[in-house]
Amino acid sequence: MKKLVSEILRHRRLYTAGKPEISDAEYDALERELERVAPNHPILQKVGSDLLSPQVGKVAHQIPMLSLGKTYEVEDLLEWAQDRPVVGTWKIDGVCLSLIYRGGALIQAKTRGDGLWGEEVSDKVAWILDCHPQLPAKAGAGEIEIRGELYCSEESFSHLLTEMEQMGLEPPSNPRNIVAGILGRKQHISLARFFSFFTFDALFPTGKAPFTTETQKYTWLQDCGFSTPFHETLQNKAEIEGFLQQVREQSSELDVGIDGAVFAFDELSLQASLGNTSHHPRYKLAFKWQGESAISTIREILWATSRLGIVTPVARIEPVVLSGAKISNVTLHNAAHVKGFHLKAGDQIELVRSGEVIPKFLRVVATQPGECHLPSQCPSCHGPLFFDEVRLLCENGTCLAQQFGLILNWIQCVGIDDLSEKRLQPLIDLGLVRIIADLYRLRMEDMLQLPLTKEKMAAKILANIEKTKTLSYAKFLSGLGIGGMGIVSWEKVLEHYPTLSDLQRASATDLVAIKGFAEKTAHQIVSGLHQRHQDIEALLAVGIRLEATKPRPTMGVLLGKSFVITGSLTRPRQEIEAAILAVGGKVGSKVTAKTTALIIADPQSTSSKAEDARNLGIALWSETELWDMLHPEENQNEQGTKM
Repeated sequence: MKKLVSEILRHRRLYTAGKPEISDAEYDALERELERVAPNHPILQKVGSDLLSPQVGKVAHQIPMLSLGKTYEVEDLLEWAQDRPVVGTWKIDGVCLSLIYRGGALIQAKTRGDGLWGEEVSDKVAWILDCHPQLPAKAGAGEIEIRGELYCSEESFSHLLTEMEQMGLEPPSNPRNIVAGILGRKQHISLARFFSFFTFDALFPTGKAPFTTETQKYTWLQDCGFSTPFHETLQNKAEIEGFLQQVREQSSELDVGIDGAVFAFDELSLQASLGNTSHHPRYKLAFKWQGESAISTIREILWATSRLGIVTPVARIEPVVLSGAKISNVTLHNAAHVKGFHLKAGDQIELVRSGEVIPKFLRVVATQPGECHLPSQCPSCHGPLFFDEVRLLCENGTCLAQQFGLILNWIQCVGIDDLSEKRLQPLIDLGLVRIIADLYRLRMEDMLQLPLTKEKMAAKILANIEKTKTLSYAKFLSGLGIGGMGIVSWEKVLEHYPTLSDLQRASATDLVAIKGFAEKTAHQIVSGLHQRHQDIEALLAVGIRLEATKPRPTMGVLLGKSFVITGSLTRPRQEIEAAILAVGGKVGSKVTAKTTALIIADPQSTSSKAEDARNLGIALWSETELWDMLHPEENQNEQGTKM
């Protein structure tokens, strides 16, 4: 126990200094182990790195600034919520900050520290635009404490890396660490201007809050001019699970570091009645996705052009096993990361993988001598690349890699079985497929030109393509590959714009009015629909039919469960999908850690989707097993007859 306590305290100090040696998941595991062997140990009641009180050079928190209870299990989250209204929001990977206002003026800024005593950082905060020096008059003249998360976006981080390099300073390992590092500096404090601040709480030590719910609190903070993270009021299990899926989709697209979600009961009176432990409030709970990290060596850095024209770097590494999967490729985020960290073959790096998320570069462990190089030409069309200080962009709209990525995205989203990436490439090389709609113009003689494709397989692929001519609006829009939008996000939009024509007429201002959609996402939707206008018209012209949007079921035996269907089954795929959706289930196109089961004719199959499911610990169900779940009364009747 003493060794465990010593390790926890050491890692807390390293984390506070911005130099963590282990991942958050590994640290949480240490705390859980201590809680198991010594649940009342005093360090479990503290949230910072030290246990001294009062602390030299520190300032006290009038109201303790506690940590958050956390869980990695959806079931624990739902049990805590108990179908009471909650507000869900992003869990920002940054540093917790407190701003004290008196008479409307900012008089002090301090970090969380150990929850009782924090570090005075007013000199750094003066450089941060989001930390307003004055509140509007309507906020009131009494004492007000604003709490939130200080963070460094990916874009700002790339600019900060460049500036620190020019100043001869040691480059930081990641955006979260540099925030803590600069807050602890006594020099170069102007670098704090690269940080941003999201607010999530407002306290009134000397007066009464002008709101009674968490939802109203966010509105009040926004009215005061503060930026708030994406948030949404949720009423039940289905909405909470949908919110988690949406946050996961957003986390892969945004340049803000998100490492989970935070939930709080909406009614402030309920929050007050539940109160706090000495470590965390009982009325809030953080949800994080379990992850693992490992250290490996870069073999080479490969560059590929995406469907959006972004040329992204991927490191081929010495293989390692993470979350039960063998990893040999790691995304390096963007060109700015490669440039900022001088990444090259031979460097030793730490990588992290959480659930179904693509393995990501975390930090440099050891670097090799030599220069890093960014490509100057598109690896696909060989056209010139534009570097916007964050990403390398190919601006050639006819670039084959962009078209390939767009068409492949459609195939995967709408679920055209047997038309793999390897089969798509020769279709493009032969000039048979140039745009998405060309898939629906393919004939038998076209398919027979593909390598190793006989009449039986050609007929099967053509039949699979034909099956996808009738689509839900959300699946159709998701297949268009508009940045920042997945099928869950589209379903939310379609609750407000149930027809394609309604959606195409919507402006960015209209879309921002939808709860949970930021201005950046709204502009991406509008510009994306405009850019895909010709694809939309071409798809409708070849016979794509869109089903009317139906309201989501709020009850059913498969509520909140997600399925992927693969291969040939005895019933038509659309019939099976409709049956799952009718009882609250969801149907996806890819096997992920969130998938409940893979529906497959032969659960012993060795297909790629079956292997993906086994690697992730996902169940493989036969069509009969699914039908038993969908119609339990039929199964009971059969058993009764046999008896």
